[in-house]
Amino acid sequence: MHKKIALAGPDITQKEVEYVVDAVKNGWYETYDMHIKRLEKTFAEYVGAQYAIATYCGTHALHLATIALGLKEGDEVIVTDQSYIATAQAVSYVGAKCVFVDIDPETLCIDPALIENAVTDRTKAIMLVHFAGMAADMDAIMQIASRHRLKVIEDACQLVGGKYKNQYVGTIGDIGAFSFQGAKIAVGGEGGMFVTNDEALYKRALHYGTFCRNDAISYLWSDDVGYNYRISNVTAALILAQVERIEELIHKKKNIYEWYHKYLTNCKSIKLLNINQDCQSNYAYVVGYITDESKISRDRLVKELLDKNIFVRPGYPSMSAMPNYERRFEVPFSERYWKEGLVFPTALNLSEEDIKYVCKEVKEIMEGKVL
Repeated sequence: MHKKIALAGPDITQKEVEYVVDAVKNGWYETYDMHIKRLEKTFAEYVGAQYAIATYCGTHALHLATIALGLKEGDEVIVTDQSYIATAQAVSYVGAKCVFVDIDPETLCIDPALIENAVTDRTKAIMLVHFAGMAADMDAIMQIASRHRLKVIEDACQLVGGKYKNQYVGTIGDIGAFSFQGAKIAVGGEGGMFVTNDEALYKRALHYGTFCRNDAISYLWSDDVGYNYRISNVTAALILAQVERIEELIHKKKNIYEWYHKYLTNCKSIKLLNINQDCQSNYAYVVGYITDESKISRDRLVKELLDKNIFVRPGYPSMSAMPNYERRFEVPFSERYWKEGLVFPTALNLSEEDIKYVCKEVKEIMEGKVL
């Protein structure tokens, strides 16, 4: 059997090892947060945000965003229908209701043309996702938010290092959330980041992410029910090294993206999505669809590739189809990506020969068999 072709995976160098060892040896007691502070400062400066809070995971950053904005039961949040369920659940955690709208099939991001029709007198915010290396149409979204006085949360968990029209994603709306989970371009195993330019939102998020601790009243006093969402110093050290190498990692991912587009160009059974023109991508993922010319189903392709030790992933399920949620509007493009979408392997240890091999196997499976 051919070697494992991993869906995702990091590029770890001696720098990461040295940072982690330093944290293990020296990051205790009075210096327990030395790498956390460095990470927050480095990341804020990198994306151009005034404030940053490093969290245990991206989901916690999203939850802190909904808390900071004061979202609550009875409120509605317009949410893209395509994402990992953490996006929706961050809204549910505070008791607010997700109102799902469909995606643009060429970017897999929320379709701004559908947002306005979803606005009601209960709508308080828009939760968009910069999906699979694609940036959402922030100009249109921010215009709608301004007209209706809505807050905007950018779920940028999949687009660390990406830009929309030369501005880093996560810094355009009111709050941005990022992830350093193991399948992301920069990793810590887990890890997240909350960013904002609003001091009041930052202070509220920081307060609720640290048990609502208030030492001004008494040492270790807690003045509300809060959460322990702070990242560990060791994890922060690993992420810090990765963030300091982010442009190098983006370059490696871009090579992988270009190899797929080179070797699958003439495969009529697969349509790969191109980066939208207003986006400066991090190229973290290569995504596409099965076309009508395919002789086999998407699920059959996934199974046969897995049998060959090639780890591909189907598209996310439509969130509005899941238990505890409801579908107010039809979402045909989200449904299509769920049933026909594919995520190809982009682990950072993959070479051009590896990608060439994956594409050869895809073509042979797709074009040589009948369902």
